[in-house]
Amino acid sequence: MSKQLLVASGLTKRFGGLTAVDGVDFSVDEGQIVGLIGPNGAGKTTVFNLISRFYEPTKGKLAFDGKDLLAVPPHKIVGLGIARTFQNLGLFPYLSVQDNLLVGRHLQFRSGILPLALGIQRGWREERAARAEVRTLLAAFGMEALGSALASLLPYGTQKTVEMMRALMSKPRLILLDEPVAGMNATETAMMAQFIRQIRNDRGVTVLLVEHDMSLVMEVCDRLVVLDFGRKIAEGTPQEVQTNPRVIEAYLGQEADRARV
Repeated sequence: MSKQLLVASGLTKRFGGLTAVDGVDFSVDEGQIVGLIGPNGAGKTTVFNLISRFYEPTKGKLAFDGKDLLAVPPHKIVGLGIARTFQNLGLFPYLSVQDNLLVGRHLQFRSGILPLALGIQRGWREERAARAEVRTLLAAFGMEALGSALASLLPYGTQKTVEMMRALMSKPRLILLDEPVAGMNATETAMMAQFIRQIRNDRGVTVLLVEHDMSLVMEVCDRLVVLDFGRKIAEGTPQEVQTNPRVIEAYLGQEADRARV
């Protein structure tokens, strides 16, 4: 039986008179790829912001690996084992790929910046270990040749991949992907689908993603949670969700037959 890694219970967020998330219940099992989908304004990004602790819920509970996530300060979320990417690129454009990836490991350092700056041995040991992990990660995804390349010179799809690899440098157990293929062409989308599966299959990272590209969602996700106007209207396998009348009406409307969701 799969272990529940993330559990949301009665999750609610109000902004004044607007209820962005309204009593949402869902869980993410360890080792799964779960899609959080719905039309624009459904509350998906708000849910991500609640999990990331950018927002405090108005009501409800969040648990991660059995721990009360709401009792954890926001700056300790990454250390707990949760990483996140955003729809907009957040790379340092004039740093190399290697240096961008090293940024993702800084919270794992125990000695801080001073021992490294002063050349103290324990600081350099951590630095060498982090650089070794960068090389291992680049090799695992067939990107060894790009380590010294400036991030700004890479194709858009490759930059998105580097951003996800940076999140992996924090050694997460759960990664939140916010529209990972937004702005990508068909070739880049296919490569990203492979990358997401590899994150789970080869590195054992659980994935929760928000995405509007239904071809990607149907291809990579084990389960889907569907929101509409802040409420959960459906949950199940992609096959179950694609025939759910409420999903077809609320999310796809008259595009259902063409989109095959």
